[in-house]
Amino acid sequence: MVELSPWIIKIGLVTGVCLFGYFVVKIIASLLADVVTWSSQENREKDDQPTDAEKQTGIHIESTPGLHLLSDYGAEHRLVDKRPSERTIRTTIRSLDWLGGFHQVLLVTPTGDVFEVGGSLDPSDGLSSAYGNSKKGTIRVIDKPPRSVEHMEELMISFYRGDGQWERLNVYD
Repeated sequence: MVELSPWIIKIGLVTGVCLFGYFVVKIIASLLADVVTWSSQENREKDDQPTDAEKQTGIHIESTPGLHLLSDYGAEHRLVDKRPSERTIRTTIRSLDWLGGFHQVLLVTPTGDVFEVGGSLDPSDGLSSAYGNSKKGTIRVIDKPPRSVEHMEELMISFYRGDGQWERLNVYD
């Protein structure tokens, strides 16, 4: 039997956690792309299949400015507020069961920008954040997952304020 040093085991665990985190971010980006259709309006007309959330509410998320909440892996959608305030954003994020559920909070602007924070504190899912604009054909996902629910709240509030801190202090690719 081969004996592994504690350092080899730690390196293996760290590598596994990093790879797992990478795949969680990519899965969340894929889920976000599925839930919020980032295609151009021209492509949307060709493939006019609404997402599950859009079927549920009749709302096309990316063209409806406001604060949106997707829960249960995108199966449930609620337009929280058409003109959210900082307080509404904070209250919404803080009110969610991040350990027992999977949620996405999306802020959609009138110019077509969509900023999302979401996921779960369950390690099998993890947290993420993304920015997109279908008119510009842009999707950017945070490189390192948010550290906490509070970090996600800071990111969303920064985007809401337009101060740019969300992308100056975090890398989005």
